[in-house]
Amino acid sequence: MLPQVIKRDGSIEKFSVINISRVVQAAGLTPDQAKEFAEKMAKWAKEQNVSSLTSLQIRDKVLEELRIVNQHAADLYEWYQQTKEL
Repeated sequence: MLPQVIKRDGSIEKFSVINISRVVQAAGLTPDQAKEFAEKMAKWAKEQNVSSLTSLQIRDKVLEELRIVNQHAADLYEWYQQTKEL
């Protein structure tokens, strides 16, 4: 079972493969790459064997894995995440 996601504002959401796929595709992955990547992140989340993860934990893992797959996409993703923090 996928853990729930604790957002920065304290709200709780279901883990969303679609959201991850959407943001990494926006960062530069192809639709097929984004789908595969998001599924890999869901597998990682399940393997954590916890009931919840923070959005920051997920963000850090996405960035770590994106750097392996596509450095340019990782740079864009990191830039986007930083703009959300302003």
